Amino acid sequence: MARFTKLQVWQEARILLRQVSGLTRIMASEGDLVRQIRRAAISVASNLAEGSERGSDRDFLRFVRMANASCAEVEAQATITLDLELAAPEQVVPVIDQAQRIGRMLNRLMARLDAGGG
Repeated sequence: MARFTKLQVWQEARILLRQVSGLTRIMASEGDLVRQIRRAAISVASNLAEGSERGSDRDFLRFVRMANASCAEVEAQATITLDLELAAPEQVVPVIDQAQRIGRMLNRLMARLDAGGG
C-alpha cells in the first residue's frame, strides 16, 4: 500500500479540489450547493489519505469506496450547477470530466484491492 501522497489518484483529487474551488467562487450566492460540492471534493482526497494510512487493504478499500461515492457526488452537483445555469459550461465541464476521470481510477483501484493486489 503506497503512502497517499504517492498515489496518482490522490494527485488527481487535488486537481479536482482546485477546480471545485475556482468554480464555487463564482457561485457565492448558492450557499448550500457551494458548501456541499466543496465538502464532497475535500472528502475524495481526505478519504484516500485516511484509508491509505489504515494499514490494511480491507480498510483502504472501505475508504476508497467512500472517496468514489464523494466523487460521484461532485459530478452530480456539478451537473446540477449546469442544469440550473449557475455557471457557464466551460467552467463546469472540466469539473465533471475530472470527477469522471477520478471515478475510473478509483474503480480500478477498488478492483485491485478486491482481488487482493493492493
